[in-house]
Amino acid sequence: MRTNMNMKLPLIPIEHAAWLIEQRILYSKHRPWRSNKRLDHMNRSLNTLKSILAMAIISLSFTACDNEGCTDPIAENYNENAKKDNGTCDYIYGCTKNKSINFDTLATLDDASCMTFETWEDWILEITKTGLDTNLGFAHRGDDSTSARDVYFLDGKDPDGNSYPEGTMILKHTHNILGTSQEYVGMVKQEKGFNTASGNWEWFVLNEDGEMKTDSVGKSLRGGNLYDGMCIGCHQSATTDFVFSK
Repeated sequence: MRTNMNMKLPLIPIEHAAWLIEQRILYSKHRPWRSNKRLDHMNRSLNTLKSILAMAIISLSFTACDNEGCTDPIAENYNENAKKDNGTCDYIYGCTKNKSINFDTLATLDDASCMTFETWEDWILEITKTGLDTNLGFAHRGDDSTSARDVYFLDGKDPDGNSYPEGTMILKHTHNILGTSQEYVGMVKQEKGFNTASGNWEWFVLNEDGEMKTDSVGKSLRGGNLYDGMCIGCHQSATTDFVFSK
């Protein structure tokens, strides 16, 4: 019988084809008139199909492995081609809130270490000073008899001996009776080695909402040597670690 070469034959899975040939061989072995040459040909075809099937299984296994990886877009080793997460994601931990004073531009996952003045009204009001203060001069309205200066401490932090612990945050709100003058400044005790001259304190000029103010070029008003060391010059005469309030 002639075979039409243009005729489309139905596609069947490789493993099914191998099974069919194997069954045909078993059937042929029980028919002695079948030549050994034909059986050899069928055996070779069966072995070829089994080899192809084995290679296909191996290929699929490697493909499945290739589709595993880190599927979290914020991770350092994010794999956009991965379909299944394999628990290998790597992160840079730090403060990811850009309004925090310790915002880390490299951090990919927040570690709850953010420090901010935004909640200053919920802090402990340690002391309120009013009227003139010759020690202040014009700073913090010390030359204004109608002024008041409220000093807040985060968690009411106290000094440990003669120095405050790292992470201590203080905010001073200066205002007058008429409410026409509002000033907000902050202090944060940074890690050892931050700035020896300032006792490792950093000063901040703030808005009412606790966010840092910026200068004319958009730079945050903060630093251990803020205003060319003016803050250091005033605070270094304090009895306890650059702090006058307690």
